[in-house]
Amino acid sequence: MTAMSTSAYTALMSSKRKRGEANGFIMNGNGHAPMETDTYENKKSRIEYVETVPSKVVHIRNMPDDATEHEIALLGIPFGLLENMVLSKKANQALLEMQCLESAIMMVSYYREYQVTLRGRTLVMQYSKHQHLELHSENTSIGNAIQNANCIVQQDLSGANSGMPTTVLRVVVDNIMGQQINHTILHKIFYRYGKILRIVTYLKNNQYHGLVEFGNHIHAFVAMLHLNGQNIYTGCCSLRVQFSKNRGPLEVRQESEKCRDYLNNPLTEEELLSLRRPTAGGGHHNNNPGHNSSNFQNSVVPNMTHQGIHLPVGMIAPPNANNMGINELTAQLAALAQQSGLALTPAAAAATASFMALTSQTSGPGTQSMSGTPNLSAILAALQGGAVQTGVLPHISGGNAGVMGSVQSPVSTHVTPVGVRPPPNNNGSTVLIVSNLNEDRVYPDALFTLFGVYGDVTRVKIMFNKKDTALIQFTDPHQALTALQFLNGQRLWDKPMKIAVSRHNIVQLPKEDTENGLTKDYTNSLLHRFRKPNSKNFQNIYPPSHVLHLSNIPPSVTENDIRVLFATKGFEVTGFRFMKDNKMALVQLETVDLAIQSLIELHNSQLTENSHLRISFSKSAV
Repeated sequence: MTAMSTSAYTALMSSKRKRGEANGFIMNGNGHAPMETDTYENKKSRIEYVETVPSKVVHIRNMPDDATEHEIALLGIPFGLLENMVLSKKANQALLEMQCLESAIMMVSYYREYQVTLRGRTLVMQYSKHQHLELHSENTSIGNAIQNANCIVQQDLSGANSGMPTTVLRVVVDNIMGQQINHTILHKIFYRYGKILRIVTYLKNNQYHGLVEFGNHIHAFVAMLHLNGQNIYTGCCSLRVQFSKNRGPLEVRQESEKCRDYLNNPLTEEELLSLRRPTAGGGHHNNNPGHNSSNFQNSVVPNMTHQGIHLPVGMIAPPNANNMGINELTAQLAALAQQSGLALTPAAAAATASFMALTSQTSGPGTQSMSGTPNLSAILAALQGGAVQTGVLPHISGGNAGVMGSVQSPVSTHVTPVGVRPPPNNNGSTVLIVSNLNEDRVYPDALFTLFGVYGDVTRVKIMFNKKDTALIQFTDPHQALTALQFLNGQRLWDKPMKIAVSRHNIVQLPKEDTENGLTKDYTNSLLHRFRKPNSKNFQNIYPPSHVLHLSNIPPSVTENDIRVLFATKGFEVTGFRFMKDNKMALVQLETVDLAIQSLIELHNSQLTENSHLRISFSKSAV
């Protein structure tokens, strides 16, 4: 088999294109190599794979008319480095060349098992009859797409690129606090990320260790990034997850509570049912500080919705999950990586979210479907957006293409789900649970003001017996997930907040005033930012930044007045700039934490008799 070139197209174009044969050629509109095409519009009633010899070039059919080079490149990211690409929008097809044959084989095999859809069209992948692509003219879009994709692939995430990623994860459990750890517990935590072959647990240096072997290294990769740094139970049993030097298969000589071979001894029907059964317990409102089953349920173990779809806590999709699945998942991955010390950029987080989308598209016991599955269109924002600050969650951006981008906010983006359709009538929670707060400084109004930047908060409850934890209720699930996306992992009063979606849809008000002001109702507050349906505030939602945007400044207020105002609360302004006739200004603080604190303290401050200061986070620099 020979490589394709533009010269081949010149000789064959007139005859082949006119006949419209399945194996004919068509120009891609950019002076690039011709490609085999399939008149798919005449074959809508069937989707078939034409068996050919394995090739580094993957033939992708049935693409939407507006498919882009970045979307094609994204399909290859989980499997290795990309070499070249040809896109024919008229034929709804593409050719994607991987740098090695093994990557192409893995890609074709994977997408045949887990089909992926793009804007409602199921993509069909097979090996090309060509072994190599030769492009005789440069195309900027293709070059950028391949370069950006390869930058993501090449990032060394906890050993992912130290040779071939292994299918075995090494798990260390810290801060046990008397809890039982065995292969059953680890299986309940890891099973939703892929098919588990074997688990071995052991005690080393008075610490519990475990080896979890997956059937696929991509599943292991996703599990590692999502679970590293999480707690099995609330407040204890923290997981440290990384690739193991043991590349498998693990040896299980005699099964016990410490080890099991799930290939030779598969899960029984009763065990499968137990994985899907909701854990009993009182949920977040349980005031028992002990680590009971509800705490286990509310940490990392997937829970069960009434539709029968398994969702991780903190990722339960609301009715409009189509608009936010990838954004919320990407934000969680970025925040988790930040907390765990991983060098996970926003672009890499978006790519990893795509891995999870793909690995969730089977209904067997090994992997479960997810509602609000991520999609290629939203991940594309991470490859095309503007620059993002290190350690800051993705945010809205309309910038030019770049390697490190930002994911669009669910407030303004409308995207189509990839793969699995979300279940109907899936009622997402309007309540967030926020932990690891500074209990000496937290108070309801502070949380109302901060979380009110991302949605209209109706109730705040600080737990009476656990004052570093609070429940925050929004007017709708969309706003709750927006707040989670931008605030999870952010530092407040020198402590990183840990945020998840609560199982409860309402924060109960106390029957009597016995909590000394720990619970407050803000339903009728005049400080809600999103009361008006077409408010411009919807278009100006950004992650916490050390630069604040001040508005509603009267003409009589000077720069010095504002500096003095901040100083009265103990905040030093390190940068200042007036905007638009001095009605708005940018104020820079030394750290993001200090900026958050100053927003809490000074938002709605009275400047004159009829003017109150409005503060939000800025995307701009001073």
